[in-house]
Amino acid sequence: MYHRTLVALTIILAFSAGCSRPPKKPKAFLVVTFDVEDYITPESERIDDIPKRLAEIMTDEGVTGTFFVIGEKARSLEKRGRLDVIAAMASHDIGSHTNFGSIHPTVTEELEKAGWDEGMRRMQEQESAGIGELGRIFGVPMTTLARHGGSYGPQLVAALGRMKAGYQGSPASLPGHDVVWFCNALNFSAQYAGFDDAYYRNDLFEPVFKKLKAEFPKQARTADVLALFAGHPTKIRAEEFWDLNFYDGKNTEPGDWRTPRLRPQETMATAQKNFRRMMRWLKSRDDIEITTYRALMDLYSGQKEILAREDLRTIAGVTLETNVLAPTEDFSPAEVFAGLARAIIGYQEKGTLPPSLETVHPLGPLAMPPTRPEIARLKLENIYGLAREAHELIGRTGALPATLEVGNSRVGTGSLFALFSTVYLDMESGRPRPEYDVPAFEPYPRTNEAKIVGEVEGYKGWPVHRPDLDMSRIAEFTKLQLWTLKPAHRR
Repeated sequence: MYHRTLVALTIILAFSAGCSRPPKKPKAFLVVTFDVEDYITPESERIDDIPKRLAEIMTDEGVTGTFFVIGEKARSLEKRGRLDVIAAMASHDIGSHTNFGSIHPTVTEELEKAGWDEGMRRMQEQESAGIGELGRIFGVPMTTLARHGGSYGPQLVAALGRMKAGYQGSPASLPGHDVVWFCNALNFSAQYAGFDDAYYRNDLFEPVFKKLKAEFPKQARTADVLALFAGHPTKIRAEEFWDLNFYDGKNTEPGDWRTPRLRPQETMATAQKNFRRMMRWLKSRDDIEITTYRALMDLYSGQKEILAREDLRTIAGVTLETNVLAPTEDFSPAEVFAGLARAIIGYQEKGTLPPSLETVHPLGPLAMPPTRPEIARLKLENIYGLAREAHELIGRTGALPATLEVGNSRVGTGSLFALFSTVYLDMESGRPRPEYDVPAFEPYPRTNEAKIVGEVEGYKGWPVHRPDLDMSRIAEFTKLQLWTLKPAHRR
């Protein structure tokens, strides 16, 4: 698998060698983030004051950031009449932390057995409603959603893409790129954390702060966008997570909710001082640009919308040379598949390849393609038919076909990609053959697969989830959507 990753990186570098990229890495963007969640602890414990004071300290120090708020928490603040807390956080950036947080079924539990279309429908309805309500309560645009614990599914990410929203805390990344396109949404993955339980005591905070100072310069040099996760405001005071009431897949009745153990209220003065020290230190650095995810969505939302003839020629050649599906610096394998199909149709119609095509952004196949085709050779006229059928299916479904049939014989997506690449290169030279071998080929791109899928499978261990949660379908859909993975670039 490591060898495959190296090969994929070689493809990316080979293709991008002639591209114009900044010779020197620009400053890393840094976003100070919070997960605002606790609606369990009684209002009398002043737990709502904590995010307010954090927001005010940031404003005082000239620092900004993004507060990711669970829908239930936002509704709780509104019900409690805490317009002061809402206004303080809204002076920065607000994102969603899912609509219902740890209430069962969680996002992952909803998607555990769901098909692709059903999962997309559920996520679109549930999370668009939550984003809309957050926008109403805070009075600012919602442009990102952050993963809540182990709540994840690629259908959620694809639904966010439809909403033109980004996904923070994503398992999706590429070597050298922590901002990527995945499921047609912007995904942000890099994060530095570890402060929740340290702010309230100087003897605990000092080693954590010292560690940050030692490790941060390297993080800033290597990251495109780094989230400095400043913590869960509730955990600055609480010794336990509020959602212990939802552990092991169980919804505790509200009348039986247990308030987490709390540290003394007077320790919050020390916590605020230490948080201010950290913000002041960040503000003093000249190797980062402090921003918000709302601003980053604008900076990273551009994609290369023209797929040139030379792009397809290069990608087809490298794919056949290495026998590997991989993203380039500008295009996902799914986008290239769609381009190859349309180019072959263009050749059939006009006798020449189109000089350029508008980039289409399909999702990956929605079922696992076979690696080995069920037919050994195809005539050129059959390949024209396959290209046209693929193009029509992409237009109708928004996704790559998992298989196409010739007679009663199936050909999988990877084999189609390799076949279309071979035919395209022959058309490029003006000498398409009457028949072609149909190769066996990998069913999905495997660049960074081990890291991404390993993280996804690890979400099963989130304490909120049922111990018997089955991650296999979510992991498989994630693999299939690696067809959509590619780097994102700042404007």
